[in-house]
Amino acid sequence: MQIHPELAAALEAFKDAPPLNFTTMAVTEIRQVLDHMGFAPADVPLHEVRELRIAAGQRSMAARLYRASDHAAAPVMVFFHGGGWCVGTLDTHDNLCRHLAQITGMNVVSVDYRLAPEHVFPAALDDAYAATRWVAAHATELSCDAGQLTVAGDSAGGNLAIATCLHAKEDKWDGIAQQLLLYPVCDARMQTASYAQFGQMPMLSRDDMAMMWRHYHPRTPMHPLASVMQYADLSGLPPAVMVTAELDVLRDDGEAFAQRLQDAGVAVSLMRAQGMLHGFANFSTMLPHIAQLLEQACAALPSAQTASTA
Repeated sequence: MQIHPELAAALEAFKDAPPLNFTTMAVTEIRQVLDHMGFAPADVPLHEVRELRIAAGQRSMAARLYRASDHAAAPVMVFFHGGGWCVGTLDTHDNLCRHLAQITGMNVVSVDYRLAPEHVFPAALDDAYAATRWVAAHATELSCDAGQLTVAGDSAGGNLAIATCLHAKEDKWDGIAQQLLLYPVCDARMQTASYAQFGQMPMLSRDDMAMMWRHYHPRTPMHPLASVMQYADLSGLPPAVMVTAELDVLRDDGEAFAQRLQDAGVAVSLMRAQGMLHGFANFSTMLPHIAQLLEQACAALPSAQTASTA
């Protein structure tokens, strides 16, 4: 098992960048490093990019709308960024969201949910669910088709997408049409073979993931809306596209969760990205092979196919 040459070359180019290590750095330090990276928007042609404020009870949160076209009612994707529930912003995932909008033809709404350790579980999930309901309720003014609503996310954001679907199930709200899950965090127990095999790989180590869990959910036992693999009944969830990375500690958990979805009668498209590390989708606007992988994953979304032909 080797890192794909394109990704290996990209990592070599970043070898002098400041390290981001959750086991040796405070969360505030990592955020400061990210804040100074200056994430320039990729050259991805879109019809509109607009800042939003989403009401959530007595507070509001920032969000960003990406519209691929002037279609009056495009399918919509509500996106939750990765970062171990502790770091990440609208800007760190701006390029990925632009690319997702372009590939799928959907309107993408990226959500700036509250972060741990200042805001532990269920704050991020509360924000994710509130944002999803808000987008559905304001679909017309956002030029969205609420009947074709996707929840999506990478890593911890993928976890929030799954948990949002579970929350919707508990609320008996059927407003989510499908899920796009990019190497999501699924199980706090961290006991699979991929944790042992890839625990020291770049991008995400086993120790990093353990620290992220401690920040996000310091209480034990884990709640099944956080450690979603432990949720008892997955039946009735929306169809899912599950993407895992071959060289990722989270690989086996993601694939085991996909199997549990299938066993519960949920339609699942599972894709393992060979030669890829955790977080590879963030390189999609830079590396052609990763762009192809993202296109392949999105092609499995029925609403993406509808959007691209609209």
